[in-house]
Amino acid sequence: MKPAVSWGLAAATAFALVWVHEGTLARIEEDFAPDQARDLGGMSEVRNLIEERWVERPEEGQLLDGALRGMVATLDRYSDYISPEEKAEFEESTTGQYGGLGIYISVEDGLVHVIAPIEDTPAWRAGILPGDTILEVDGVPCEFPNAGAAVRALKGLAGTTVALTVLHEGAERPERIEIERAIVQIRSVKGARLLDPQRRIGYLRLTTFNSGTVDEFEAALAGLLDEGLRALIVDLRGNPGGLLDAAVEVADAFLEEGRVIVTTRGREGDTKETRAEEEAWIRVPVALLIDRGSASASEILAGALKDHRRALLVGTRSFGKGSVQTILPILGGEAELKLTTQYYFTPSGRRIHRGDKPPEDLSWGLLPDIEVTVDPATRRQLLEAQAEDDMERLKARANGTPYQREERLHRDDPQVRAAYEALLAQLGKETPGASGGVAPVDSRRAAGGVAATDDQGR
Repeated sequence: MKPAVSWGLAAATAFALVWVHEGTLARIEEDFAPDQARDLGGMSEVRNLIEERWVERPEEGQLLDGALRGMVATLDRYSDYISPEEKAEFEESTTGQYGGLGIYISVEDGLVHVIAPIEDTPAWRAGILPGDTILEVDGVPCEFPNAGAAVRALKGLAGTTVALTVLHEGAERPERIEIERAIVQIRSVKGARLLDPQRRIGYLRLTTFNSGTVDEFEAALAGLLDEGLRALIVDLRGNPGGLLDAAVEVADAFLEEGRVIVTTRGREGDTKETRAEEEAWIRVPVALLIDRGSASASEILAGALKDHRRALLVGTRSFGKGSVQTILPILGGEAELKLTTQYYFTPSGRRIHRGDKPPEDLSWGLLPDIEVTVDPATRRQLLEAQAEDDMERLKARANGTPYQREERLHRDDPQVRAAYEALLAQLGKETPGASGGVAPVDSRRAAGGVAATDDQGR
């Protein structure tokens, strides 16, 4: 990190005081260390020269806002300065008046890169895919300093429309896509079923991790266990993450008490381990599907189960987003600094976060145990077929009629097929009569609708 910004929040706060009160260089030298005094003195000097000599008169607050943004922009793509106006906009958006697209993004060189669209949201229905690059928003070329600025451009009143110029991965020409913003309501567990009733290999998708994930996950597993589940495929493809606590509770269901789920480490070596707090209640063989859209909390879950040899990873390399952002109030609480303060590490010590590491560096993200690639065009077709299948299943359930279509996911989807075959091989090695099993029932969890479970999570 550059010396000029290494003192972080203290420097920003001190700079604001110098800025407002025009402290002299002598006062700066008296109150701060030599290197800090030099930097703050230089800031004050530049500010005074702009005030005195610039051809136009700067607007009130313009220079302070620009200086604070400039400092944060030298850090990483996830750190951000949130101005008083932006803070107020965010608070207003939580009232439900504002809508979004349902998309997780990052910003690099000003362009917006899609980590993943969230299933059943406007972006997902419009055909936005992981790996897409957004070149323009409403005809304006993307030149965003960070993800926060891009999000502010994409959001708006529910029912309004935004036009995106999108370059799909592998495509030669961009495509214009109009999307109507909406209040995004996310159901995180989808498609839970037995792919093969005879072999009893189950499947479910986790589309995100939110406040409802754990309850949905437990309810889905209850149904599968009632059907005699012997092995499970958990689909994390396109899952951009979400609440860490939800991912930890899901991981806890697979891991024995005391096992490390994730470790966070800061710059000064401060370390915190998060461990499983209950005995595992899901004991069947597991395969997790991952791809470049699997990020953050998804990578934490996948890393924990992989390192403890509790699951096979199938698919392609994950996104590599494993950093912790802390919201720090500044300027008397009127503004905020979103600052990356820690990195996530898997139980084996692997750093999830990519940062500035190149693609050929194998030390970041999660690598699959079984690599199966799917080209973007095929992936799009599979997603469309999956969405149609989900709709038919919902209709059948609503009408109280059995689902009539032949189950083909483990035949048509190469990554699901590879996971299915790997689990089938594991089941073939089991002792006759063994079928996985679950921990004894715990009354605290059974009351929540899950039989034969013992999981209080984190």
